[in-house]
Amino acid sequence: MNINSNTELYGIFGMPVRHSLSPVLHNAAFLQAGINAVYLAFEPGTIKEALDSMRTLKIMGASITIPFKVDAIELLDEIDPVSEKIGSVNTIKNLNGILRGYNTDGAGAVKAIEDLGIGTEGSKVLIIGNGGSARAVAFTLLDSGSKLVIAGRNPERVEALAGDLKRHGNHVDTALLSDTDGGFMKDVDIVINTTSVGMSPDSDNTPIDCGLISARNTVFDIVYNPHETRLIRESMAKGCRVIHGIDMLINQAARQFEIWMGMKAPAGIYRETAYRHIF
Repeated sequence: MNINSNTELYGIFGMPVRHSLSPVLHNAAFLQAGINAVYLAFEPGTIKEALDSMRTLKIMGASITIPFKVDAIELLDEIDPVSEKIGSVNTIKNLNGILRGYNTDGAGAVKAIEDLGIGTEGSKVLIIGNGGSARAVAFTLLDSGSKLVIAGRNPERVEALAGDLKRHGNHVDTALLSDTDGGFMKDVDIVINTTSVGMSPDSDNTPIDCGLISARNTVFDIVYNPHETRLIRESMAKGCRVIHGIDMLINQAARQFEIWMGMKAPAGIYRETAYRHIF
């Protein structure tokens, strides 16, 4: 990488972000595509400070992660229709001082499912969680024709997300994790964990009792550190098809590249770089 006075700056805003693979992935992609740009990690005190810096320093694009995905929306000049519906952004493009927000999380998750040869239309999907990632995945799956069950431990938050989803589609139910049992699970096709349960160093925990999962389920854990969470390991042992969190990360990052650069992403380098750094 040859950094000079014409090098464009991109980055990720979050707290914390020092664990993030995004700088490794995007810098490898810039190098592969011959783009004179560098991508760095930032931990700003507030998202307002970060967005002001984008305008002042002409930072051309940014990834947004916890805890800023929702708060950023009110401070942007424009957001795309997908982000408006989801209620959060994870990507910002600087268009000559006009900051426009996007969300690539949902599309990244659905592509990871479809890349395994699994259709989402008509599938019953149990989504565990109700935060920003859950919203992105749920709205995108609803648009693709899935039947959703939003599950969690907090009934108010579960119902709040389900209520937002029901304004856009009819196939939305809710469940408390404490009420799920084998009978409930027999109609579920895909299980998706959108929470941080199972993330290192809390890698001994699972978001759902793995005894409820059977070989008919496809199990998707968006956690990518560790690569094989306990949920994934126990699901594999039961013969389930599984989807790793790193696949969603790769897909959403490649889509960010395309938004920023207006060209097709070097998808192969994203995958090669990600897997090289997690093993």
